[in-house]
Amino acid sequence: MTTPTPAPAPALERAAGWLAIVHALMFLVPVTVLGAAIGWPANLDMPAAYNLPLVLSESVAVKLGYGVYLLYSILFFPAILLIARVLAGRDALPVLLRLAVGFALVSMLARCLGIVRWLSVMPVLAASFETADPAAQAGIALVYDAFNAYSGRVGEVLGVFLFAAAAVCLLAVAMWRDATVPKWLSGMGLATAAGLGVLALELFGLDMGPLIAPVSIVYMAWMVLLGVFLLRRPRR
Repeated sequence: MTTPTPAPAPALERAAGWLAIVHALMFLVPVTVLGAAIGWPANLDMPAAYNLPLVLSESVAVKLGYGVYLLYSILFFPAILLIARVLAGRDALPVLLRLAVGFALVSMLARCLGIVRWLSVMPVLAASFETADPAAQAGIALVYDAFNAYSGRVGEVLGVFLFAAAAVCLLAVAMWRDATVPKWLSGMGLATAAGLGVLALELFGLDMGPLIAPVSIVYMAWMVLLGVFLLRRPRR
């Protein structure tokens, strides 16, 4: 007896599925481009004297890598929104999914605030740093450190970790309550949210660096698997 082929996914599910997959795989671009050019993300903890010359000498790679990373971060919100719409069906979004979408929006905004510093402020500081005397370089380095600390906490810790963890957790809980979603996929989402939440402890000065890569891989894998599920999900 042959297994029946699942019916084609409706337009909304196809859109949500492909967006989830594209969003997740897009992360490979900044990892590859910025990793090769400036040692990203390990370089984020390095001083101005290390990073600013690289921002100048690797300007094309920096613009490309952070430009794609910005788009990746923007797509986080519509990806969560479309997935929430699929879970809600024809009904209005319940409170749980509204909160997930809200946290996704705040996460996107925080991420963008953190990322744009590398496309706007840092190139200006890098150009000034190159031609400045040692005293002026010390002043530029102070500005760099202050701006990097503030934007980094907003973008990475709040945007990429804390607010994203809340959005993913709420979405995964809604998925768990949906009988059509496999429990392993919902559980993987809860585990992903927990990992992102642990990374947010950097806000209190803890070094979570060694955990960033594995948690990012788990998040990317979960999003891809969720996207594939949505594409193959039969009509109800």
